[in-house]
Amino acid sequence: MNYIGFRLTEGVIARLPRRLAYAVGVIVSTLAFPLLSRQRRALESNLHHVLPEMPGPQLRKLAWRNWLNYTKAWIDFFKIPRMDRRKLGGLLTPYGLTNLDAAMARGLGVIVVAPHMGSWELAAASWAASFGEIGVMVEQIEPRRLFDHVSRVRSKMKLRIIPLSRTGARDIMRMLKDHRMVVLAMDRDILNTGQRFKFFGRLTSFPTGPVEIALKTGAPILPAFCIRDENDAYIAVGDPPLILTPSEDHAADVRSAMEQILATFERYIKRYPDQWHVLEPIWPEKPAVPVVTIPSPPAQAAVGD
Repeated sequence: MNYIGFRLTEGVIARLPRRLAYAVGVIVSTLAFPLLSRQRRALESNLHHVLPEMPGPQLRKLAWRNWLNYTKAWIDFFKIPRMDRRKLGGLLTPYGLTNLDAAMARGLGVIVVAPHMGSWELAAASWAASFGEIGVMVEQIEPRRLFDHVSRVRSKMKLRIIPLSRTGARDIMRMLKDHRMVVLAMDRDILNTGQRFKFFGRLTSFPTGPVEIALKTGAPILPAFCIRDENDAYIAVGDPPLILTPSEDHAADVRSAMEQILATFERYIKRYPDQWHVLEPIWPEKPAVPVVTIPSPPAQAAVGD
């Protein structure tokens, strides 16, 4: 989407009641989904790795539900800046706050690692309301004008945007030194600088930067997940933190921590596959997905999912 189209969509959605915005979004995204062949194929391929036993027709229905949940997450993104703390609290139920409190109490900052699930901006905005400004590393999207605008919107949520780059680690370590929380999505190796690990039984590349920083600074790593419930509210889950102790074998330290994190990701993604929103291929090879053409489900069926 270009800058003008994004701003027009944002302006309309932000002013609609949330339920009506969902209804409009579901209709538009249902019509668009069959036309977005590249994104649709990537989504189906990723989900096939998660659920290889699922027949083709069911997999495509799952991908469609995933796409609609992704649409709803964007609608909520447009609406979050207009929400006060009370409304934010009404949309998000936190679990594992004691884990987050314990991690923050160590006084070394916290590295929150997460897959692309749910509305992570909502969870981060809620945490920022309690813990102060949070650093978030994000992919730089094009055009630059659009990236700058989205960054300004996120900054209104008390999120300090750290553009994803090879030098971003310095900004992260500065925030950790100030005892801040930083949030990093690590289910995609966007910069192609990661290492290969098994994920759902197949090797693919993941960024190891969060683990490297944790080993260097002593900051705990907290796996976190934002899950949409049946009422279109969210549950933010903070798992127990990983406290990494460096040994003489740095490579083994990195591998052990990465395997623990990815095992946690697998558990949540397999439980909520319709909420893992990654529209780029995670695995380098393309698995065989049975080719079955099915009609798009009726738009109204997804309202209120």
